[in-house]
Amino acid sequence: MIKIFIKTGFLNKTKLIVSIISILLLSIIFMSQYTIFSFKNDIDILFQKRLVSSVKLSHIKDLYKINIYETINQYKRKEIGFKEANNVIKLANILIQKEWNNYLETESIPKNTFEYLIFNNIKTLKKEIDNKLNKFLTTREINIQKLSNNINLINIYLSNLININLKKAIIQKNNTDKKFSFAVKASIISIIIVFIITITLIFLIIEKFKNINTLLEKKVEEKTKELQIMNKTLEKRIEKKINEIRKKDKIMFQQSKLAAMGEMLQNIAHQWRQPLANLSMIIESFQIKNELGKLDNKYIENKTKEALMIAENMSKTIEDFRNFFKPDKVKKRFSLKECLEKTQKLLSFILQKNNIDLKIDIKKDIKILGYPNELSHVCINFITNAIEALINSDIKEKKILITVKETKKDIIISIIDNAGGIDESVMDKIFEPYFTTKTKQQGTGIGLYMAEQIISFMEGKIKAKNIIHKMCTKKFYKCAMFEIILPKANNEKL
Repeated sequence: MIKIFIKTGFLNKTKLIVSIISILLLSIIFMSQYTIFSFKNDIDILFQKRLVSSVKLSHIKDLYKINIYETINQYKRKEIGFKEANNVIKLANILIQKEWNNYLETESIPKNTFEYLIFNNIKTLKKEIDNKLNKFLTTREINIQKLSNNINLINIYLSNLININLKKAIIQKNNTDKKFSFAVKASIISIIIVFIITITLIFLIIEKFKNINTLLEKKVEEKTKELQIMNKTLEKRIEKKINEIRKKDKIMFQQSKLAAMGEMLQNIAHQWRQPLANLSMIIESFQIKNELGKLDNKYIENKTKEALMIAENMSKTIEDFRNFFKPDKVKKRFSLKECLEKTQKLLSFILQKNNIDLKIDIKKDIKILGYPNELSHVCINFITNAIEALINSDIKEKKILITVKETKKDIIISIIDNAGGIDESVMDKIFEPYFTTKTKQQGTGIGLYMAEQIISFMEGKIKAKNIIHKMCTKKFYKCAMFEIILPKANNEKL
């Protein structure tokens, strides 16, 4: 649009600007008139609402006169029985109280006014009438003359209150009509003034544009000449700059390779720390079992298989991290259930040693597209962090729960532990590289960062939060939960 406007001739530019200003001016006129008439309509609605309160008071008058007084007279003349009179009077009292409460909710009566005095008199008379009616309903005795006087008096007060409300509404309506008339006149005058000023400004702008256009044409000619001169030496300068950029790229590439290599070594060291600890524990278990005289072939066979699996996983770790930095790595489909069970098996020894119960809740197996070893490393990272937190906690029943669920868009793997949750003050920092709450000997602070990078490479994301969970028990625990969210669009079922 900007390019088209620049290429347009001066006359067409002027017409376009004038059209835009005219449209804006007409829009302002329309909106101002619409606002004024909307305001007038709102005031009219308020006037009608004020009349509603007068209708409520009038309805109360009718209820006192017709439903109460006339009903008692009919009972005295024995035209109706006491039961019928009782029902009518009770219903009338309910309606009167309802209308009166509605009136009090909508009206605010200021103190020290004539209206407030009438309002208090009505309240007093209402109590007296209610007392007489309660006496009639219990003893069937009533002084018709006194009741008639009270009802007539309260109706007079209600009529006064209705008249006051009507006068206020009419006065407010008249004042509003005057203000509306003044606003309409003022808006018309303002529109005329704005229109005159706008036309004047348009002419001034057009004149200014003419001068600017002339000046720009001169500058364009000058710049065109300069460009022609610069183009003669441009090729040589471009070639020189390209050579400089290539040199810088080589240096940056070498630096990035060294940085990636250093990061890869740190990650391998981090991922190997736990398997090495597991191997040490297996070796120690042989010595302990031997000393106790409980070392048998079955135990040796099982622990040897575990050790070989850990060693194989350590070997794969190097290959997986080496391949992680390759851009041509191919995803493959794998069983999510098998991946999680394999992860559980790799950590079974340390879980048993520390009396930690790990459960996997997956209702049906799901085959996803991604990197199984990398996902296993991510899960191992979360689980080992949970194990360390549980070891350092005072929780007696140490539990870790892994759940898998599907939504319409995602596959969500949740890893939950009941170690008390994550400190809220560091929650926003846990995925930052080299951030750790452990000592330098215990951790490097890149485990969660690397986990997030791996899941991002699988086009997913990780969330961490504190929750309250039963952990498959009857108790509630404060837990930490890590969610691995993988998009279903890239993980269709086979």
